[in-house]
Amino acid sequence: MPVHISRVSTSSNAQSRQIFPRHALIPSAVMALALISSSLAWAAPKTPASTSQTTPSTPVTIQNSDLDAPLFYQLLIAEIQVNAGEAGTAYQLYLDAARRHQSGQLYQRAVEIALRARAGEQALTAAKAWRQALPQSREASEFTAQILMALGRANELAPPLRTLIQLTPATQQPQVIASLPRSLNRLSDRQAAAAVIDEATQPWRQAPLELAEAWAASGEGWLQAKNPQRAQTAVQRALALNPSLPTAGLLAIDLSDQWPEAEHLVKAQLTKPDASDVVRLAYARKLTLAQRYDEAAQQLDLLIAKHPEQHGNRMLLAAIRLEMRQPDQAEAALKPILENVPRADGKANDRRSALPAGEFEQASLLMAQVAELRKRPQEALEWLDRADPKHEKIGIQSQRARLLSSQGKLKEARQALRALPESEPRDAVLKYQAEAQLLRDLRQWPEAYRVLSEATDRFPEDTDLLYDQAMLADRLHKLDDMERLLRKVIELAPDHANAFNALGYSFADRGIRLEEARKLITQALTLRPGDPFITDSLGWLEYRQGNKAEALKLLKEAFQARPDAEIAAHLGEVLWLTGKEDDARKVWRTGIQQEPENDALKSTLQRLRVHL
Repeated sequence: MPVHISRVSTSSNAQSRQIFPRHALIPSAVMALALISSSLAWAAPKTPASTSQTTPSTPVTIQNSDLDAPLFYQLLIAEIQVNAGEAGTAYQLYLDAARRHQSGQLYQRAVEIALRARAGEQALTAAKAWRQALPQSREASEFTAQILMALGRANELAPPLRTLIQLTPATQQPQVIASLPRSLNRLSDRQAAAAVIDEATQPWRQAPLELAEAWAASGEGWLQAKNPQRAQTAVQRALALNPSLPTAGLLAIDLSDQWPEAEHLVKAQLTKPDASDVVRLAYARKLTLAQRYDEAAQQLDLLIAKHPEQHGNRMLLAAIRLEMRQPDQAEAALKPILENVPRADGKANDRRSALPAGEFEQASLLMAQVAELRKRPQEALEWLDRADPKHEKIGIQSQRARLLSSQGKLKEARQALRALPESEPRDAVLKYQAEAQLLRDLRQWPEAYRVLSEATDRFPEDTDLLYDQAMLADRLHKLDDMERLLRKVIELAPDHANAFNALGYSFADRGIRLEEARKLITQALTLRPGDPFITDSLGWLEYRQGNKAEALKLLKEAFQARPDAEIAAHLGEVLWLTGKEDDARKVWRTGIQQEPENDALKSTLQRLRVHL
């Protein structure tokens, strides 16, 4: 709710003397005069009054200002009122002067005074009056649009935004249009925001002004509004107008999970000589999330060849090579980052001093993983010590603890984690999670559950800890505890999609309360549309209810989006039981390549007595 400006009458000289004692009046007036004199440029020039006689060859024209005595006094009083904290009076004085003199600078000052007083409605009144009096003022439309956005008045936004674009030089209009979705992020109603973008950019989505950027802005708006169909139509049109437009390529990547054709459009864009590095990197990241590591590495190789100095691409490539269990290729990607560089005296110089701390740390962590894959735990520990020589960063020390435990030093590893400093409460949560994960990796489920029980006693409303404990309860077949914990997570965080999914999947997997399972999984999908793990849960539910055709459709969709070992177990089982044994074996082999020790996959193969 806007804060209204207080209005104080200035009719009483006595009252004015009380507000501004004599010793304070002169400095305030001087400040006001300085402010006023700095804004005289608004006035239109009059007829020259005289010219200089000192340099006849270059006469100087003297122009009189429109700032007459009454206006000068009015602005002086307004500035004194501002300094005294009487924003309401100052606002009214400036707005009155702006209306009488049709001055953009005076309107702007009235708007600024209202904004500083947190009086949004008054600021909007002044901005609208400014826009009406000076319709060709770009600043008037810009201020009006910004205030409307701050007030959440989406229904009034499109006209000033359209005028703002119209008053922008033609060469800059595409950039202004492209920025609209980000500018409108403050609007909570995403549907309304998308509609504003479409209404504001309508002339630029039609001939003869049609711009690819306008269609891309529309697509981004509708994607944020969770309307992929309208977003898809807009992206197609944007790419038809400009196949190389980066924003359209990025939108196609975002839509690729729901729109198979989108990936073909992205690939086509990346074959062009002027292909965007930003789009290529985004595509590489998308491929990485989908566990399509070979393809992701190919895209990163192209980026590195073009920009060998960009270390972020090298580290992402190294991480992918590690996922592919290729330590030599990972090291090759990291070597240019970590190799020594010569000093002026010809001696070796530690590369750490020549790199930002974050880059050196991340590269050292990756090299620790390289050493670990090569079965060199001591070398891995040395790299971790380089990354965190003071042994105080929880993420790094968690990795160090895991290495110690793999050497049979579990007690030392746990003690090291517990001794880490806690600069804030979240640090304690991370320490508990790291210790529990350490125990999970060693398959010490009861002790991991005990650690998380201790954690949730200390932090009873931390949903991450509660969820982790619920997953361990499931592992230990403490199903009542699991359900209690998940329901508490849902109560504390109604948007926790994983909790809805986990509880629904648990019911579906046990073949109980299947209608409730459907409601839970459907809610999870509503919170996170297209998530392959939630889609897998829904497919498994369909299988449990005997709907094999629908189950097969959903499980294939999930596996295509994420070829995970557990999804492979489910899809393979349905394929096997519908007579597609060769297809089932192929899916299972893919799952084993991803995660050879996955319990769900191993259990499925044993139960079905399948040998690959």
